[in-house]
Amino acid sequence: MDKTHWKKLNNPDYLGAYALQPGQDLVATISIVKREMITGADGKKEECTVMHFSDKTIKPMILNTTNCKTIQKVYKTPYIEDWNGRAIQIYIDNVKAFGDVVEALRIRPFIPKQNEPAKNEPIFCADCGQEIQPYGKMDATKMAAYTYENYGKSLCADCAKAEKEKSEIKDPLAEKEEVTEGESGDENNEN
Repeated sequence: MDKTHWKKLNNPDYLGAYALQPGQDLVATISIVKREMITGADGKKEECTVMHFSDKTIKPMILNTTNCKTIQKVYKTPYIEDWNGRAIQIYIDNVKAFGDVVEALRIRPFIPKQNEPAKNEPIFCADCGQEIQPYGKMDATKMAAYTYENYGKSLCADCAKAEKEKSEIKDPLAEKEEVTEGESGDENNEN
């Protein structure tokens, strides 16, 4: 039996841990991520990063740095525009915040499993909207599954090639972080 969290009764505008049942995960496809002005429960306005979903029945989710970093690692891109059309799996975790342990939404660090399409039903590319065609030795279903597993969305051959080219471009900021971490020579210095 589903239980009603008291925070659901306030009907906030954004997805929160209260929206999931204990142990439940939510798989959703990102529609767009953008900066928005939000009004908190205390009436304070603040600009935040907000993720909207393709399924309009799912409320938008305010993204914190932890969740942004997880999406970046899963899809190997720090660019929010590249997250559109990608599936994520959301769960509840207990975290220390504000001097207390609270429930928070987190993104699982992997691409969620995709449901199998019905037989003989066309599969459409998440980027261009065209019907996915067989490619090489793969039929359309295998092509969709392969691209979903590798890119987090079902793609036609042309869009898969473009996605591969994008993923091969390294993030210059990530390279800089890797180089500068531990280069100070002061690893053992606690100052």
